[in-house]
Amino acid sequence: MSEDSPVRPKTGIQPPILPACVCAVLSVIFLRTGLLSFFFLVPLGYSAAAYGPSLSWLVCALAVFINAVAALGLGLYYRGGQAAIVLNILYFTVLSLSFTWVMAGTRVKPVRTAWRFIIAAAAGALCFLAALLVSRNDPEIAGLIRSQAEAVSSLYLSAAGTDAVRQSLLQRVLNPETIIQAVTSVALRGGLLASAFFLFFVSRQAAIVTAGIFRRQPRRPGAELAVFYAPPKTIWVLSMALAGILLGNVLKAAALEIAAWNVLVICAILFLAQGGGIVFYTLTHRALPPFSRFLSNVLLIIVIFSPGINVLALVALVFLGIAENWLPLRAANNSAKPGG
Repeated sequence: MSEDSPVRPKTGIQPPILPACVCAVLSVIFLRTGLLSFFFLVPLGYSAAAYGPSLSWLVCALAVFINAVAALGLGLYYRGGQAAIVLNILYFTVLSLSFTWVMAGTRVKPVRTAWRFIIAAAAGALCFLAALLVSRNDPEIAGLIRSQAEAVSSLYLSAAGTDAVRQSLLQRVLNPETIIQAVTSVALRGGLLASAFFLFFVSRQAAIVTAGIFRRQPRRPGAELAVFYAPPKTIWVLSMALAGILLGNVLKAAALEIAAWNVLVICAILFLAQGGGIVFYTLTHRALPPFSRFLSNVLLIIVIFSPGINVLALVALVFLGIAENWLPLRAANNSAKPGG
């Protein structure tokens, strides 16, 4: 996410059209294949990392066309609603175009990768919001959401044991309606934006690693992140977002509060990346003994996959990134600090 130029392969050899077709078809298949649906953007990212920007845009266009045909065909076959068909096509098209822009950029007017991530995540969040609004009007999907909320509520009620007072309190606080309202509130206040950002980031990293394996273009993990700096004056934007949240609460202005929360999430993500860059810089540039470096990598993996601890670690990285506004934590690299 730190580089200021699109992902470009080291080889100048142009591949045949077959890889483009394979990547496009895989992307559409992944979207409709259970657990693999989360990785439907990876084939598109692979085409950019392995073959270059020109082919990646061709793959994106081909995938959008194939998905539109598949959505229309399956919708007519299963007699699905028009809204669901349009939403599927819109969802795939917007996310595919946004992610391809993140990976490949454009030659017309280069944009820093960090800004491409932010704009693409905002577009993805709007797409998720459209899906959320449509699903609330769909009886089948609404019933599924309610059943999941009821399952969460019953799980907490069963954990209360035989304590009648505690169960009564939980029944009033954690009923399905309040759970759905809470999830919707979090989603609007940066949850959708963070989800889109996470989807793009994971897809990008997976695509780069896959391209490194199959195209033998190794890229050291964290090398780009190690030199990432948040755009200048991000700390002031974060401060204004906090003020906007407080003002929105005081004035009962939901629109202002929601907008301020989303700006705050964007700033937090940028500082999270900067904090992660400090960690990777320390691991890759400081003279650590081999055993200490090994322990650091093992500890990093444990922290990432430990529920609860990973949340605290993410918060710590955000504050670490903020602290670098005043502390020279990567002093040796300050001369290379990007301008924004």
